[in-house]
Amino acid sequence: MRKIDKSTILSKVYKAWEEALENNHQNHPKYNSSAFEFYKDIVMNLYHCQNGLCAYTEKAILLNGFEQDKWSEEGRYINSIPFHFGELEHFDESLKENKAWLWDNLLMVESKINRKKSTKTVDTILKPDSPEYDPYKLLAYNHEEHIFYPNPTLDENQIKRIKEMIDILGVNYVKDWRKQYILERTKAIEFGLEPEPVKEYVTAYEMTLRNLNL
Repeated sequence: MRKIDKSTILSKVYKAWEEALENNHQNHPKYNSSAFEFYKDIVMNLYHCQNGLCAYTEKAILLNGFEQDKWSEEGRYINSIPFHFGELEHFDESLKENKAWLWDNLLMVESKINRKKSTKTVDTILKPDSPEYDPYKLLAYNHEEHIFYPNPTLDENQIKRIKEMIDILGVNYVKDWRKQYILERTKAIEFGLEPEPVKEYVTAYEMTLRNLNL
């Protein structure tokens, strides 16, 4: 699960609106999904920051349409949302009631992963857009079973917290797809061939290369 940088704001009109609410300590309008005025601006800006990948599994859930030229000069997404497999996810579900459109709490997540997580209580230790989050310090990757697990060098409390969050976020839910994707590329390297560019499961792939010294 890679670190997500959400500092690039293309949906400027939405962000100015959200910051005004926060600065004035106002509650947000109730969550009404795609009926909301800035819904597509939020969704597509998140996809831009996430490069079309699920925030938790790194599975590709949108292939294109999140390029910077899809926004108007004033900061609105100019097209309809392309076909995709994601849902707008509130990392901390408890904020949804009064802070439904808080940029810091929103991510795009594969639909089944989002439903698996549902309203479970979360721990920010594995919040992928947190400034403190570093997958290479918090996680390790078993390249034989193709699953993430807590970095064994951490203390017992951290390991327990991370293990629980790996399950809550469904990080290993896609292990079979991830395995096939990574094996095709590592086998190519072992045979001296140029592997296809990596477009998903980026962190797992990088950790596999380190594990195998490739």
